[in-house]
Amino acid sequence: MTGTAETDRIDHKYEVLSELGRDGHVVQYSVQEAGQESRGPLRLDWFEVGTSAQRRSFHGYRSGLKALAPAGLLDVVARPGAYYTVWQPLEGQTLAEFLALPRRDEVAVQGLRDLGTQLTEQGFALPDAQVRFSEAGEAQLAYLAPAERTTEEAVALNTKALLPLGKGKLRRRRPALSVWAVLPGLLFLGEAGYLGAQAARIYLNPPVREVQSVTGQPAEAAARKLTDAGFRVAYTDGEGSGKAVGAVLTQDPPAGTNLPVGRQVTLTVNNPPPLIVPKLDDLTLDQVASILAENRLARGNVVTIDGTFSNSPKGRVIAQLPETGSSMQRGDKVTLLVSGGIGSKQTWLPPLTGLSFEDARDLARRAGLVVHTVTRKYSDARENTVLSQSPAPYVKVDVGSPVTLSIATVRFSGPSQSAGNLPLPPPYVPPVPVTPAPVPTPTPVTPSVPDTQTPATPATPTPATPTPATPTPVAPTPATPTPATPTPTPVTPSPPTPTPTPSTTPPQPSTPTPTAPTPATPAPSSPAQTVRLNYTFPANLPDGSVDILVRDADGERTVLASTPTSTVTGATAQQDNIPVRGEATFIVRVNGQEFTSFPASR
Repeated sequence: MTGTAETDRIDHKYEVLSELGRDGHVVQYSVQEAGQESRGPLRLDWFEVGTSAQRRSFHGYRSGLKALAPAGLLDVVARPGAYYTVWQPLEGQTLAEFLALPRRDEVAVQGLRDLGTQLTEQGFALPDAQVRFSEAGEAQLAYLAPAERTTEEAVALNTKALLPLGKGKLRRRRPALSVWAVLPGLLFLGEAGYLGAQAARIYLNPPVREVQSVTGQPAEAAARKLTDAGFRVAYTDGEGSGKAVGAVLTQDPPAGTNLPVGRQVTLTVNNPPPLIVPKLDDLTLDQVASILAENRLARGNVVTIDGTFSNSPKGRVIAQLPETGSSMQRGDKVTLLVSGGIGSKQTWLPPLTGLSFEDARDLARRAGLVVHTVTRKYSDARENTVLSQSPAPYVKVDVGSPVTLSIATVRFSGPSQSAGNLPLPPPYVPPVPVTPAPVPTPTPVTPSVPDTQTPATPATPTPATPTPATPTPVAPTPATPTPATPTPTPVTPSPPTPTPTPSTTPPQPSTPTPTAPTPATPAPSSPAQTVRLNYTFPANLPDGSVDILVRDADGERTVLASTPTSTVTGATAQQDNIPVRGEATFIVRVNGQEFTSFPASR
């Protein structure tokens, strides 16, 4: 079949004489060209191409053959179903015979080195080629096997193959000299001598010129100005505030110095170290301006885009250019993409009751809503637990709508001040027991009760006189332990009537007597006074809500109700005539946690 190597004739042109061997997917044949029997047998390499990689490899091989143009190459065929090369034998000395010579021609050696360089450029090496040297000493390429070698690999193989060249001697060819061959050299030597004399004169006695002032100019313009005057210029980096990057800060020698031409002038160029771009996402433009000023950067163009898809509130930064962590020079501008607000896209909130404030705020943000108001209510629930929400669960609202949360706070707060070292109360001293008197006359005991506590005591016996039990309580009264009678007399309001049976009298001594005078001595109250609130909110307030409370002797109470931090950042809270008792302290809480505190001033 035409175009295959399985028949006795290839492409109806080459008759197969024998198969020489196989190397991978390449089959080597000895062929005879039809009608050219006098030329003798040829070598045909048939490439079995079945994949795109093999096809690409053959085309690369063919490109290398076209660039090298081997003397032994007769034909290269590349078409579907037929990929082969045809080579003719060359007469001459082989590479091994040439390297074995004790004395080699200089032109032939150089030709061999040039052939190795050409092979390297095409991805081949000398071991891939069959080299023949003609009678004139020319290195010819008789055959080249397919190969794909890197430059480093080809250079290493060529170096190894040419190692024997260093052992033999070279036979140099000396061309015949003529006047025309010598004349250009003589002219060159004469011109070189003249120029050398002029250069020596200028070097030994150079002209002197004044160094011009280039401070403040761009480095490139300053260097051009100095080089035009005949000076050499060198640079060194420096840093100067208020100067443009690349401007000349100083020059050495300074301006006005007389300096020989060709001397060096060193310019110190403003090239400060790069700055790292901070993260500006989710910040307002005022916060961005403050952060950029701290990092010595400037605000560039502000592009407003729809914030619906990013769920970003109006005025918040969505993206920045350059990105966070990039390097910039001082004074460079940062372009901002700012949210124009969230569109009328609707969303809803899940039930937030029972969640922590942080989790509820996160869910609100994910739903595209903004926690705008946070109120605190005393509750037995855990601190910062959501008690109620607005809007209600599953109610559809517009994206970006405000959310109001009511969160729990403890019912009682701890003491505002430390108790310190207070004096201990005196130890309890029980009353001394008194031996009962033998005289059963209880009448003098009754009037001995202080009149401040016993206005009703004398009145109770009088209605009891008609009853027959009147002598009965009188007799048992002295029978009760007498030490108890003087002690409970100041606590007479505890028993409702003095006429009960004696069974109620014995328990009275068990009541602790020292507690009776305690309510009679009220603690001195602190004088009322007024204080003034004057507080400026910092720029680094966390996102959420902020409250201001005052703590005095009466406890804590709210001065500024829960307000979003985004609306008060950088603002000043002022309020006069706040009534307090005792020492007062203002407390600033963010998201229910204490942010700072400071003493109140009048």
